[in-house]
Amino acid sequence: MKNTRKKQQLIVSALVGAIMIPGCALTAEAAEEQKENTSTLPIAGIESVLEECYKTNVKENINLYMVPTKEGEYLNRAFSNVSEGDFAYIRNAPDNESDWVGKLYCDSTVTVLDYAGEWTKIQSGSVEGYVPGNVLHTGEEAKQRAQDYEKEEATVEAYVLNVRAGQGTDAEILTQIELDEKYEVTGEAVGNWYPVKVGEIDGWVSGNYINIETTWTYAESKEEEEQRIAQEEADKALAEALAADTSKGIRPDSSDMQTDAWETMGYPDGGTSAGQAVINFACQFIGNPYVWGGTSLTQGADCSGFVQSVYANFGISLPRTTYDMVNIGYEVSYDQAVPGDIVLYDGHVGLYMGDGNIVNAMNEVDGIGICTATYAPILTIRRVL
Repeated sequence: MKNTRKKQQLIVSALVGAIMIPGCALTAEAAEEQKENTSTLPIAGIESVLEECYKTNVKENINLYMVPTKEGEYLNRAFSNVSEGDFAYIRNAPDNESDWVGKLYCDSTVTVLDYAGEWTKIQSGSVEGYVPGNVLHTGEEAKQRAQDYEKEEATVEAYVLNVRAGQGTDAEILTQIELDEKYEVTGEAVGNWYPVKVGEIDGWVSGNYINIETTWTYAESKEEEEQRIAQEEADKALAEALAADTSKGIRPDSSDMQTDAWETMGYPDGGTSAGQAVINFACQFIGNPYVWGGTSLTQGADCSGFVQSVYANFGISLPRTTYDMVNIGYEVSYDQAVPGDIVLYDGHVGLYMGDGNIVNAMNEVDGIGICTATYAPILTIRRVL
């Protein structure tokens, strides 16, 4: 009996010497010899290893490393095995009759919580529930397919960053992006220049001014789907209403447009009616938040994002930054300004309402609101209608 106890003790000690747990600075060294009558582990034994790991916030991973499994390192990471354009229901219980709580799409990444026969319990984004095991790539297969689901995202770390047509500062500037904005990296870097997609523009940015992170796409909950569909329907209804309001046409970027030509388009006042439609639309969002780098009229926009998004609803594409907006359309004087004109300042932009006022995304305190057009020196006023 004594010899058996010694043998078990030496096995445990050797195991402790082999344990390497991510996040732990402490590695336990197995003793080369044990006295026959001793029953204690080495000083840096399994208890001290576990204690140190708890301190370094990896306690939830301990069982993974101490209990080998056939799935290996991809035990907890899995990817959807769903055809493009299709989805699998995530249910609140492991059977097909239970309520669904979310949908797993073709590009989804999940964390495996448990295996329950033919069903697997998962967490993906905000959704937790069960899916049939055959809609997931797990284990070694997940490891082989991981790169197909990973996406690289670039976060801008400069206040303003040029997006160029090629690698190098000699390449043409296509547009500019701003601090904390995030964009998809579309390929491999070339000489520390990264290809990114900015709206419809494909260009290159310097790796010195971005932070690259690997991201994944997750499942969509039932509530998130309902919110998305409601927003899409509201956007569609708004677009249809705007299309009806502007069906007479949009004034082209030309300073020599003749009055009689405007009359044939239904705007005898030189486009003022179209400009007023822009202001009427923009004023619907007064009181909504200011968000640096944002372009959402409801969730938050900065000054240039606000102007860009307002005009986008009228089918007019504007540059993303005030730097580029100074050259759009054609210039008019302050005395000639009409509703819908774009008023540019040093680092700010707003939409002229008439009567000496602008509607604009002001700051984080005031959000989207109205202020006097002459609150600061005006650089230029541009007309695109």
